[in-house]
Amino acid sequence: MVRPRTVGRGGGGSGGGRGPGAFEPHSGNRLVDRSLSTAPRPPELRHLIEVPRFLGHHHSAVQRLQGTTPLGHPVGYELIDGWILIVFLSTACDGCHELWAAFSDSSRPPIGGLESIIVVTRGPELEALGDVARLCGDASVVMSNDAWSDYGVHAGPFFVLVDGGKARVATEGVAWSIEQIAGAVAAARGSE
Repeated sequence: MVRPRTVGRGGGGSGGGRGPGAFEPHSGNRLVDRSLSTAPRPPELRHLIEVPRFLGHHHSAVQRLQGTTPLGHPVGYELIDGWILIVFLSTACDGCHELWAAFSDSSRPPIGGLESIIVVTRGPELEALGDVARLCGDASVVMSNDAWSDYGVHAGPFFVLVDGGKARVATEGVAWSIEQIAGAVAAARGSE
């Protein structure tokens, strides 16, 4: 344990006292400002940012997805049959690039054995339309701000696994990687 010592200012180390800006010797001949240790703690900021995570809450009803395609055509999905993976991505999201590549690759095996995968972007006014068209490849894409708010998604990449037969959200979470999504899908489907 390091005990504070009084260090004088100026000559010889006598007198002085510990006031703001006083320093004391520390190992390695570095000086440590101990006056900061009495500073008030910064305010707690956790309540200001909602971190998306699955807490076991299931939406009372699965929300219909509707919006437009990257070409501007109206599109909608009822989500009433089978398992459907909804992945929320954005062209402005650095963490989304790996997922865009995976979902647009038609030669890649289906994630978690799912045939129904829908990529949801923000509405056309918030996305780079040329990038969405280029990145989505053959993937089913819905451009819709309403879908983000209907499913409580604040930022991408995020995924929601819908059990259409029961009209409920089976699991959801931040989409860190394809492997992580596949693991969450397998765990949710294993508990059916």
